[in-house]
Amino acid sequence: MKEVNDMSNEAIFGYSIFGLLAAFAMFFIVIFLIYAIVYIFGAIGLFKIAKRTPRADLAWLAWIPVANTFLMALLVEEDVHEGLRGKYTLIYGIGFAAVVILGTFIPFSGIIIPAFIYYSFYFIAKRFSTNAILHVVIGIITGGISVAISLFMFRNRAPIHQEVMDAE
Repeated sequence: MKEVNDMSNEAIFGYSIFGLLAAFAMFFIVIFLIYAIVYIFGAIGLFKIAKRTPRADLAWLAWIPVANTFLMALLVEEDVHEGLRGKYTLIYGIGFAAVVILGTFIPFSGIIIPAFIYYSFYFIAKRFSTNAILHVVIGIITGGISVAISLFMFRNRAPIHQEVMDAE
């Protein structure tokens, strides 16, 4: 006679699949929550930094996912290398559009957008820290997570004097 607690192989397999899917769901929920927290820290930092610049009217762009990268480009428009001054945001916009349109046809073209973002972040970090290159390198290593944290840390700092920036 068969015992009541015996389960068929199909039932065991079904519970195993359910358990595996539940574990994956929990993993993705945790990753999403971490991403949301990091995004909020970065948005707060970028918003506060933008509020203290002549571009304060555009600070709200810090909360919009793609627009915040354009805000970073706008904030460093006059700080970038001389050949790019006054047209950096336009060049970033053209590069962004090119990657969106041609990204599926040209391998590795997606690297253009992070390159612009890290270039913009370098000048923001240079404005608020004496270790701008270190901030950028750590940002690249962490896949951008530390960029948001650095922006949050910079939000209440006073800009470093021009003499210190020129000494680098």
